Amino acid sequence: MLDLLLRNGRVFHEGKFEEEDVGIKGNRIVKIGVIAEQASKEVDLEGRTVLPGFIDSHAHMLHLGLQKLRLDLSECKTREEVIEKARNRANDPGTKVIVGYGWDESAWGETDYLRKDELDFIEKPVVMYRRDGHMATLNSAALRKLGLESRDGILKEGDLDLLDALVSPDPAEITAALEVAFNMALREGVTAVRDYVDRATALVYSSLNPPIRVYRSIYADEYFEGFQGESSWGVKAFLDGSIGARTAAHEGWPDSNLKMDDAQFAKLATSFWERGMPVAVHAIGDRAISVALRVFQNAPLRNSVEHFELVNDEMLDEVGNTFISAQPNFLQWALPGGLYESRLGKGWLEQNNPFHEILARGLDLAFGSDCMPFGPSYGIYYAVSSPYSRQRITLEQAIECYTKAGAKLLGAPLLGTIREGSYADIAVFGADYGRNVEGLRSEKSQMTIVNGRIAYVRSADRFLVNESG
Repeated sequence: MLDLLLRNGRVFHEGKFEEEDVGIKGNRIVKIGVIAEQASKEVDLEGRTVLPGFIDSHAHMLHLGLQKLRLDLSECKTREEVIEKARNRANDPGTKVIVGYGWDESAWGETDYLRKDELDFIEKPVVMYRRDGHMATLNSAALRKLGLESRDGILKEGDLDLLDALVSPDPAEITAALEVAFNMALREGVTAVRDYVDRATALVYSSLNPPIRVYRSIYADEYFEGFQGESSWGVKAFLDGSIGARTAAHEGWPDSNLKMDDAQFAKLATSFWERGMPVAVHAIGDRAISVALRVFQNAPLRNSVEHFELVNDEMLDEVGNTFISAQPNFLQWALPGGLYESRLGKGWLEQNNPFHEILARGLDLAFGSDCMPFGPSYGIYYAVSSPYSRQRITLEQAIECYTKAGAKLLGAPLLGTIREGSYADIAVFGADYGRNVEGLRSEKSQMTIVNGRIAYVRSADRFLVNESG
């Protein structure tokens, strides 16, 4: 007898959708097709879409949870709305330091960043992180608290480490934030993530039992002996910053935006390869990507370039055995009149994030969200609806970039597919998933199964369930 039988699904199997049943025994999928066997629990999906559990190959689960627990600015459409949210939080007597995440001046239709003087009406320390996490704006009270000076209150890149004494969460808050993030993952149909962690978060993870699969990748400068283990995935390094903060290593931008040259990066990477640890490197600008590809060319392990945004055809020729880990949701800024056009010019609108060209060359492309926002369906929408042919891919390709390709990157061949013998990690969506392209952005999982167990059912949905005995 099967443990769980999913009947009458629109199943994504072998790269296409088929009307099939899925049989589960223990934590494995054991049968696909028309299934006559009985099961301890049988669920009639009534034509709903059955996908492999999504794998987010680039996540920041602590940041995701803290944004919800502290102050979430990601939906603010105006500068005034950001300031009003800070004002409201300042009125909370229990809040000693106001820490917000996710403001984005391009979402306001502006180019000017949030400034210190706009927050100085608040007597409490205020730290407001830009959406990309590569810069923050502080008010005068926060600067005084930290003993810092800044004319406009803006800190970028490495200077953000100076904020740790003011904003770093304790283990209890880390735990609470991760629990929030895990629940968000289940609602999005995400069953596995590669999570970038600092030392404090890595230590908290050692006492947790997450409801999803978490592959931890530690920041290179936070690495400690003993980090490696079954659920670890190498280290994370940085070669540049972001387009929004103007700190990407882009041709024509300041040379200082490139954090390491070839020799420096090769030395760092080699120190981890000798430990048997692959390297994920943040590289957005064309100059940073070129360094990453040259250093990775003859690496003893398969590594990943994170973001891989500003690339040309010559760079694609140099990818070789390196994984490309990209974020299709970043295309939200790559439309005419958007952030990328204002920062980079129209010439880069069609050339950035060339997902179609990457796949056409047979290269390994895994999708993640970078939590901007978190949610595969949102990113898939942009990947399949881009106005540019170099970026636009099919729904089936986008799903596989968020499932099968992620499993390959993680070195987890039993994840990312619905086939006999694979782990039963499954996300169930509405029957019209992908048929209405516009609707993709807001699609949420109706049922999420992890390791053969139903881990989440959306309360608004009713499933016909039969249980034997």
